[in-house]
Amino acid sequence: MSRLLLGIDGGGTKTAARIAAVQDGKPLCVLGSGFAGGSNPYSVGWQPALEAIGQAVVAARANAGVVQTIDTAVLAIAGCATDSARRRVQQEAETLGLAKHVVVAPDTAPLLADARPGCSAVGLIAGTGSIAVGRTEAGESFAVGGWGYLIDDAGSGFSLGRAALHELCRQHDAELPLDPVLLEAVLHTWAIGSLREVKRVVYEAADPRAQIATLAQPVLRCAAAGSPLAAEIAAAGAAALAHLAAECAAKVDRSLGDQPDRAAPEFYLAGGLLTGSPSYRARVRDQIERLRPGAVTHLAPDAACGCLLIGRQLAASRNAAAIGI
Repeated sequence: MSRLLLGIDGGGTKTAARIAAVQDGKPLCVLGSGFAGGSNPYSVGWQPALEAIGQAVVAARANAGVVQTIDTAVLAIAGCATDSARRRVQQEAETLGLAKHVVVAPDTAPLLADARPGCSAVGLIAGTGSIAVGRTEAGESFAVGGWGYLIDDAGSGFSLGRAALHELCRQHDAELPLDPVLLEAVLHTWAIGSLREVKRVVYEAADPRAQIATLAQPVLRCAAAGSPLAAEIAAAGAAALAHLAAECAAKVDRSLGDQPDRAAPEFYLAGGLLTGSPSYRARVRDQIERLRPGAVTHLAPDAACGCLLIGRQLAASRNAAAIGI
Protein backbone atom coordinates (compact mmCIF):
# COMPACT_ATOMS: atom_id res chain seq x y z
CA MET A 1 0.00 0.00 0.00
CA SER A 2 1.34 3.43 -0.96
CA ARG A 3 1.67 6.14 1.69
CA LEU A 4 2.28 9.85 1.25
CA LEU A 5 5.22 11.63 2.86
CA LEU A 6 5.91 15.35 3.18
CA GLY A 7 9.39 16.81 3.59
CA ILE A 8 9.88 20.49 4.42
CA ASP A 9 13.17 22.36 4.44
CA GLY A 10 12.77 25.80 6.00
CA GLY A 11 15.76 28.02 5.34
CA GLY A 12 16.59 31.64 6.00
CA THR A 13 15.51 32.82 2.55
CA LYS A 14 13.51 29.92 1.05
CA THR A 15 11.16 27.15 2.15
CA ALA A 16 10.93 23.99 0.04
CA ALA A 17 8.25 21.31 0.41
CA ARG A 18 8.24 17.97 -1.41
CA ILE A 19 5.56 15.28 -1.44
CA ALA A 20 6.44 11.67 -2.20
CA ALA A 21 4.74 8.30 -2.33
CA VAL A 22 6.41 5.33 -0.69
CA GLN A 23 5.78 1.61 -0.78
CA ASP A 24 7.67 -1.01 1.20
CA GLY A 25 10.74 -2.17 -0.66
CA LYS A 26 10.46 0.46 -3.39
CA PRO A 27 12.29 3.78 -3.93
CA LEU A 28 10.62 7.05 -3.02
CA CYS A 29 8.60 8.58 -5.82
CA VAL A 30 8.55 12.39 -5.57
CA LEU A 31 5.19 13.61 -6.81
CA GLY A 32 5.55 17.37 -6.52
CA SER A 33 7.31 20.34 -4.97
CA GLY A 34 6.39 23.79 -3.71
CA PHE A 35 8.35 26.82 -2.60
CA ALA A 36 7.84 29.95 -0.53
CA GLY A 37 9.86 32.58 1.30
CA GLY A 38 12.11 31.98 4.29
CA SER A 39 10.78 30.26 7.42
CA ASN A 40 13.51 30.72 10.01
CA PRO A 41 11.26 32.11 12.77
CA TYR A 42 14.14 33.98 14.39
CA SER A 43 14.91 35.82 11.14
CA VAL A 44 11.49 36.50 9.67
CA GLY A 45 9.27 36.13 12.76
CA TRP A 46 7.02 33.26 13.81
CA GLN A 47 3.89 34.24 11.91
CA PRO A 48 5.63 34.86 8.55
CA ALA A 49 7.60 31.62 9.04
CA LEU A 50 4.45 29.58 9.60
CA GLU A 51 2.75 31.26 6.65
CA ALA A 52 5.71 30.38 4.42
CA ILE A 53 5.53 26.73 5.52
CA GLY A 54 1.81 26.64 4.74
CA GLN A 55 2.30 28.31 1.35
CA ALA A 56 5.04 25.86 0.36
CA VAL A 57 2.84 22.89 1.28
CA VAL A 58 -0.15 24.27 -0.64
CA ALA A 59 2.08 24.77 -3.68
CA ALA A 60 3.51 21.24 -3.36
CA ARG A 61 0.03 19.72 -3.11
CA ALA A 62 -1.07 21.63 -6.20
CA ASN A 63 2.06 20.59 -8.09
CA ALA A 64 1.58 16.94 -7.08
CA GLY A 65 -2.18 16.92 -7.60
CA VAL A 66 -2.57 15.52 -4.08
CA VAL A 67 -5.71 16.15 -2.01
CA GLN A 68 -5.67 13.14 0.33
CA THR A 69 -4.25 13.14 3.85
CA ILE A 70 -0.48 12.83 4.15
CA ASP A 71 0.75 10.07 6.45
CA THR A 72 4.02 11.51 7.76
CA ALA A 73 5.56 14.98 7.61
CA VAL A 74 9.15 15.76 8.57
CA LEU A 75 10.13 19.39 8.96
CA ALA A 76 13.67 20.76 9.32
CA ILE A 77 13.49 24.47 10.07
CA ALA A 78 16.54 26.73 10.33
CA GLY A 79 16.97 28.47 13.66
CA CYS A 80 15.03 25.83 15.61
CA ALA A 81 18.00 24.45 17.49
CA THR A 82 16.22 23.94 20.82
CA ASP A 83 13.62 21.39 21.84
CA SER A 84 11.21 24.17 22.78
CA ALA A 85 11.44 25.79 19.34
CA ARG A 86 10.90 22.46 17.59
CA ARG A 87 7.94 21.68 19.86
CA ARG A 88 6.35 24.98 18.88
CA VAL A 89 6.82 24.24 15.18
CA GLN A 90 5.37 20.76 15.70
CA GLN A 91 2.31 22.13 17.50
CA GLU A 92 1.71 24.68 14.75
CA ALA A 93 2.20 22.05 12.03
CA GLU A 94 -0.30 19.76 13.73
CA THR A 95 -2.76 22.65 14.00
CA LEU A 96 -2.36 23.24 10.26
CA GLY A 97 -3.14 19.55 9.69
CA LEU A 98 -0.07 18.94 7.58
CA ALA A 99 -0.10 15.18 8.19
CA LYS A 100 -1.31 12.43 10.51
CA HIS A 101 2.16 12.24 12.06
CA VAL A 102 4.46 15.26 12.33
CA VAL A 103 8.11 15.28 13.35
CA VAL A 104 10.31 18.37 13.55
CA ALA A 105 13.95 17.39 13.17
CA PRO A 106 17.05 19.50 13.76
CA ASP A 107 17.67 21.42 10.55
CA THR A 108 20.96 19.54 10.09
CA ALA A 109 19.35 16.08 10.30
CA PRO A 110 18.43 15.73 6.58
CA LEU A 111 22.03 16.40 5.57
CA LEU A 112 23.27 12.92 6.46
CA ALA A 113 20.02 11.06 5.79
CA ASP A 114 21.55 9.53 2.65
CA ALA A 115 24.97 8.78 4.16
CA ARG A 116 26.06 5.15 4.07
CA PRO A 117 24.66 3.28 7.09
CA GLY A 118 27.26 2.31 9.66
CA CYS A 119 29.87 4.76 8.34
CA SER A 120 31.15 7.99 9.82
CA ALA A 121 30.27 11.12 7.88
CA VAL A 122 30.59 14.89 7.93
CA GLY A 123 28.00 17.18 6.43
CA LEU A 124 28.67 20.77 5.44
CA ILE A 125 25.80 23.21 4.90
CA ALA A 126 26.33 26.60 3.30
CA GLY A 127 23.22 28.63 2.60
CA THR A 128 22.29 31.92 4.21
CA GLY A 129 24.28 30.57 7.18
CA SER A 130 26.80 27.76 7.60
CA ILE A 131 27.49 24.76 9.84
CA ALA A 132 29.31 21.42 9.75
CA VAL A 133 27.88 18.33 11.44
CA GLY A 134 29.54 14.98 12.02
CA ARG A 135 28.34 11.49 12.89
CA THR A 136 30.26 8.39 13.92
CA GLU A 137 29.38 4.81 13.00
CA ALA A 138 27.81 4.48 16.45
CA GLY A 139 25.60 7.53 15.91
CA GLU A 140 27.50 9.99 18.12
CA SER A 141 27.12 13.48 16.67
CA PHE A 142 29.13 16.70 16.61
CA ALA A 143 28.76 20.22 15.25
CA VAL A 144 31.19 22.97 14.31
CA GLY A 145 30.02 26.48 13.48
CA GLY A 146 26.37 27.43 13.28
CA TRP A 147 26.76 30.22 15.83
CA GLY A 148 24.70 32.66 13.77
CA TYR A 149 25.60 35.60 11.57
CA LEU A 150 26.43 38.03 14.39
CA ILE A 151 29.12 35.64 15.64
CA ASP A 152 30.13 33.29 12.85
CA ASP A 153 28.53 31.85 9.65
CA ALA A 154 31.90 31.69 7.88
CA GLY A 155 31.71 31.10 4.13
CA SER A 156 27.93 31.52 4.11
CA GLY A 157 25.76 33.53 1.75
CA PHE A 158 25.57 36.33 4.29
CA SER A 159 29.34 36.23 4.78
CA LEU A 160 30.07 36.50 1.04
CA GLY A 161 27.56 39.30 0.54
CA ARG A 162 28.82 41.27 3.51
CA ALA A 163 32.44 40.86 2.38
CA ALA A 164 31.56 42.25 -1.06
CA LEU A 165 29.83 45.29 0.44
CA HIS A 166 32.65 45.84 2.93
CA GLU A 167 35.37 45.74 0.28
CA LEU A 168 33.50 47.97 -2.17
CA CYS A 169 32.81 50.53 0.56
CA ARG A 170 36.46 50.38 1.64
CA GLN A 171 37.59 51.03 -1.94
CA HIS A 172 35.14 53.92 -2.19
CA ASP A 173 36.29 55.55 1.05
CA ALA A 174 39.97 55.17 0.14
CA GLU A 175 39.25 56.68 -3.30
CA LEU A 176 40.56 53.53 -4.94
CA PRO A 177 39.21 52.23 -8.27
CA LEU A 178 36.07 50.20 -7.61
CA ASP A 179 35.96 46.65 -8.95
CA PRO A 180 33.67 47.34 -11.94
CA VAL A 181 32.33 43.80 -12.36
CA LEU A 182 31.43 43.37 -8.70
CA LEU A 183 30.01 46.88 -8.39
CA GLU A 184 27.74 46.35 -11.39
CA ALA A 185 26.53 43.04 -9.95
CA VAL A 186 25.58 44.67 -6.63
CA LEU A 187 23.82 47.60 -8.30
CA HIS A 188 21.95 45.30 -10.69
CA THR A 189 20.92 42.79 -8.02
CA TRP A 190 19.48 45.48 -5.78
CA ALA A 191 18.21 47.71 -8.62
CA ILE A 192 20.02 50.79 -7.34
CA GLY A 193 22.01 53.48 -9.09
CA SER A 194 25.03 54.00 -6.86
CA LEU A 195 27.02 52.45 -4.04
CA ARG A 196 25.70 55.15 -1.71
CA GLU A 197 22.28 53.49 -1.83
CA VAL A 198 23.39 50.19 -0.30
CA LYS A 199 23.05 51.63 3.20
CA ARG A 200 19.38 52.40 2.61
CA VAL A 201 18.69 48.99 1.09
CA VAL A 202 20.31 47.13 3.99
CA TYR A 203 18.88 49.10 6.88
CA GLU A 204 15.37 49.39 5.45
CA ALA A 205 15.15 45.66 4.69
CA ALA A 206 12.73 43.61 6.78
CA ASP A 207 15.50 41.00 7.12
CA PRO A 208 18.92 42.62 6.53
CA ARG A 209 20.71 39.28 6.84
CA ALA A 210 18.65 37.72 4.05
CA GLN A 211 18.97 40.90 1.97
CA ILE A 212 22.76 40.81 2.16
CA ALA A 213 22.77 37.07 1.40
CA THR A 214 21.07 37.77 -1.96
CA LEU A 215 24.45 39.07 -3.14
CA ALA A 216 26.22 35.73 -2.62
CA GLN A 217 25.43 34.09 -5.95
CA PRO A 218 26.21 37.30 -7.90
CA VAL A 219 29.56 37.46 -6.08
CA LEU A 220 30.32 33.88 -7.11
CA ARG A 221 29.33 34.58 -10.72
CA CYS A 222 31.65 37.60 -10.68
CA ALA A 223 34.47 35.40 -9.38
CA ALA A 224 33.91 33.00 -12.28
CA ALA A 225 33.81 35.97 -14.68
CA GLY A 226 37.25 37.18 -13.63
CA SER A 227 36.65 39.78 -10.91
CA PRO A 228 39.82 39.71 -8.74
CA LEU A 229 37.98 41.01 -5.68
CA ALA A 230 35.12 38.52 -6.03
CA ALA A 231 37.61 35.69 -6.58
CA GLU A 232 39.41 36.68 -3.38
CA ILE A 233 36.13 36.69 -1.45
CA ALA A 234 35.11 33.31 -2.89
CA ALA A 235 38.50 31.78 -2.09
CA ALA A 236 38.36 33.01 1.51
CA GLY A 237 34.81 31.70 1.92
CA ALA A 238 35.69 28.28 0.51
CA ALA A 239 38.71 28.01 2.81
CA ALA A 240 36.57 28.92 5.83
CA LEU A 241 33.96 26.29 4.96
CA ALA A 242 36.63 23.64 4.43
CA HIS A 243 38.06 24.42 7.86
CA LEU A 244 34.61 23.91 9.42
CA ALA A 245 34.34 20.51 7.73
CA ALA A 246 37.90 19.49 8.62
CA GLU A 247 37.48 20.52 12.26
CA CYS A 248 34.28 18.48 12.46
CA ALA A 249 36.04 15.49 10.88
CA ALA A 250 38.80 15.83 13.47
CA LYS A 251 36.17 15.57 16.22
CA VAL A 252 34.87 12.38 14.62
CA ASP A 253 38.44 11.04 14.42
CA ARG A 254 39.12 11.77 18.09
CA SER A 255 35.89 10.08 19.12
CA LEU A 256 36.71 6.93 17.18
CA GLY A 257 40.30 6.80 18.43
CA ASP A 258 42.74 4.27 17.00
CA GLN A 259 40.24 1.71 15.79
CA PRO A 260 41.96 -0.57 13.28
CA ASP A 261 40.82 -0.48 9.65
CA ARG A 262 38.24 2.20 10.25
CA ALA A 263 37.29 4.26 7.22
CA ALA A 264 37.80 8.02 7.20
CA PRO A 265 34.58 10.05 7.34
CA GLU A 266 33.13 11.00 3.98
CA PHE A 267 31.92 14.54 3.32
CA TYR A 268 28.44 15.58 2.17
CA LEU A 269 27.95 19.10 0.79
CA ALA A 270 24.57 20.82 0.96
CA GLY A 271 22.83 24.18 1.16
CA GLY A 272 21.76 26.58 -1.55
CA LEU A 273 25.18 28.19 -1.87
CA LEU A 274 26.95 24.89 -2.58
CA THR A 275 24.20 23.29 -4.66
CA GLY A 276 23.61 26.46 -6.66
CA SER A 277 27.22 27.25 -7.54
CA PRO A 278 29.34 24.43 -9.02
CA SER A 279 32.39 26.71 -9.01
CA TYR A 280 32.09 27.44 -5.28
CA ARG A 281 31.45 23.76 -4.58
CA ALA A 282 34.63 22.89 -6.49
CA ARG A 283 36.60 25.44 -4.48
CA VAL A 284 35.32 23.94 -1.23
CA ARG A 285 36.09 20.39 -2.39
CA ASP A 286 39.63 21.43 -3.32
CA GLN A 287 40.16 23.01 0.08
CA ILE A 288 38.80 19.96 1.91
CA GLU A 289 41.17 17.80 -0.16
CA ARG A 290 44.05 20.08 0.82
CA LEU A 291 43.22 19.70 4.52
CA ARG A 292 42.18 16.02 4.33
CA PRO A 293 44.13 14.36 1.48
CA GLY A 294 42.12 11.58 -0.12
CA ALA A 295 38.81 12.90 1.23
CA VAL A 296 35.69 11.59 -0.50
CA THR A 297 33.01 14.23 -1.07
CA HIS A 298 29.41 13.91 -2.23
CA LEU A 299 26.68 16.35 -3.13
CA ALA A 300 23.99 15.62 -0.55
CA PRO A 301 20.33 15.35 -1.57
CA ASP A 302 18.47 18.60 -1.02
CA ALA A 303 17.20 18.98 2.52
CA ALA A 304 13.52 18.51 1.64
CA CYS A 305 14.40 15.16 0.03
CA GLY A 306 16.50 14.36 3.09
CA CYS A 307 13.37 14.95 5.17
CA LEU A 308 11.52 12.49 2.93
CA LEU A 309 14.22 9.87 3.56
CA ILE A 310 13.81 10.42 7.31
CA GLY A 311 10.04 10.21 6.86
CA ARG A 312 10.38 6.84 5.14
CA GLN A 313 12.39 5.49 8.07
CA LEU A 314 9.93 7.00 10.53
CA ALA A 315 6.88 5.63 8.73
CA ALA A 316 8.41 2.18 9.05
CA SER A 317 9.46 2.45 12.71
CA ARG A 318 7.16 5.10 14.24
CA ASN A 319 10.04 5.77 16.63
CA ALA A 320 11.91 9.02 16.07
CA ALA A 321 14.48 8.21 18.74
CA ALA A 322 15.33 4.97 16.98
CA ILE A 323 16.46 6.86 13.90
CA GLY A 324 18.41 9.47 15.81
CA ILE A 325 15.91 12.35 16.03
